[in-house]
Amino acid sequence: MTTETVAASYDLDPADPVAGITDEVIARWQQDGVVMLRNALGPEWMMLLAMGLGRVLADTGMQRAKFFEGTSGEFEETVRNFDRSFEIRRLLYDSPIKKILGRFIGSENVWYYSDEFFLKHEGGAERTPWHQDTPYYPIGGSQFASMWISLDELKREECLEFVAGSHLGTMYDGFNPSKPEDPSSGFYGEELPILPDIQADRDSFPIVGWEVNPGDVIVSNPHIIHGGGPTNLDSQRRALAVRMFGDDVVFAERPASRPTVPMTPGLGIHLKPGEPLRSPWYPQLDPPPPSESYG
Repeated sequence: MTTETVAASYDLDPADPVAGITDEVIARWQQDGVVMLRNALGPEWMMLLAMGLGRVLADTGMQRAKFFEGTSGEFEETVRNFDRSFEIRRLLYDSPIKKILGRFIGSENVWYYSDEFFLKHEGGAERTPWHQDTPYYPIGGSQFASMWISLDELKREECLEFVAGSHLGTMYDGFNPSKPEDPSSGFYGEELPILPDIQADRDSFPIVGWEVNPGDVIVSNPHIIHGGGPTNLDSQRRALAVRMFGDDVVFAERPASRPTVPMTPGLGIHLKPGEPLRSPWYPQLDPPPPSESYG
């Protein structure tokens, strides 16, 4: 197989993007674990996203995780911008994002799990290592989806890449963010198997990816194996990843050697494995509480 295998892409009307998410689109997402939705978010929502990023970058108290720190390939991540940026909060409550993800997961009730800005600056940032998201998260259940939104036009080789269908397979250990140059080191180092070296044997995997324009979004299953392309010397990549879940998602334990991500102290005291994931850490987005709705 090659990197161009089954790259599903669908054009939407930004005035009513949910209407374009047909049963065919959902079936393809369930099969591959990922689809590209063109023109899903109109210019006003992209402006709100850019304003949110501006607030985050101006917030000197916002913690930033650095990958490949101190090298020419360094890039940054900020987690739970929802808590620090009014604009990101409004984006997640007011835009079509929650309705789009709710349609994919088949849930009218939608809760926020997390959001992350990934900032790859000009100068040639490194690849994000191949991984799944679910090993890092204390969750179980099927109604869980991610949306990836880029503020920048990206070439195919700079975009996220996915191993189509891998969401139906094994849960592997994640890479250690403090050692991204060595994915085999593992995040927990116990219980979960180490992910195969996909980058060293790309032709053996059904890897998919796309060129991206602002307003396009990628919807994926958090259990799918994926990795991020590098940026070129003359390009940047400012992207927001949003995670939301539905009714059937429950609290689940992970290996005890490290805390899950984002860190949620006390969550394991208040919830037992198998209980619904209901917590102030995860506010409900849809239906929104009266304090977050218009009129």
